[in-house]
Amino acid sequence: MGKRWADPDYLAERAEAEGAPELIKFWRSPVFKEKLYDVPAFLLPRLAEMATEVAAEVPDPHTGRRIYYERACCLTTLAHVARRTDPASFRLDEPPANAERALGRVLGQAFHQGCSLADIALATGQPPGRVVAIGKRTIRRTKWLSQIADPDPA
Repeated sequence: MGKRWADPDYLAERAEAEGAPELIKFWRSPVFKEKLYDVPAFLLPRLAEMATEVAAEVPDPHTGRRIYYERACCLTTLAHVARRTDPASFRLDEPPANAERALGRVLGQAFHQGCSLADIALATGQPPGRVVAIGKRTIRRTKWLSQIADPDPA
C-alpha cells in the first residue's frame, strides 16, 4: 500500500472516478495501520480523516487504535446494513419492521462507540433527521438522543 492511500484527497478522487469499485477488499488505515476488509469506497476519505482526528484526540496510541477500530467497524457495518435494507423505504408512520430493527441495533452500537451523527448519516446515506427518527423508533434504553441535536426529520 503506497502513501497515496493515506491521502484523503486521493481517496475521494478514487471513490468518484468512473469504474471505481464499490468495495475495497482490503484497506489499511493511514495512522493506526488497522486492517479493514470490504470497506465501501465512499467511506475511505472519512475513515482516513477520522484516523487522524482520533490520533490527535487520544494521546495513548493503544487506546486510540481501539477507539478508531471500533468506530470504523461500526461505520462499515452501517453502510453494509443500510445498503441491504434500504432505509429510505422505511415507513415512519407504521411500527418498525425487522429490517428497521436490524438497522437500529447497528445505529445503537455506532452511537455507543462515539460515532458522530454526521458520520452515521454518511454511512447510511440518510439525512441526519431520518437517522434520528429511525433511532427513536428502534433503540431502547440509551440516552444518546439527549446528546445530539434533534434535526428535522427529512
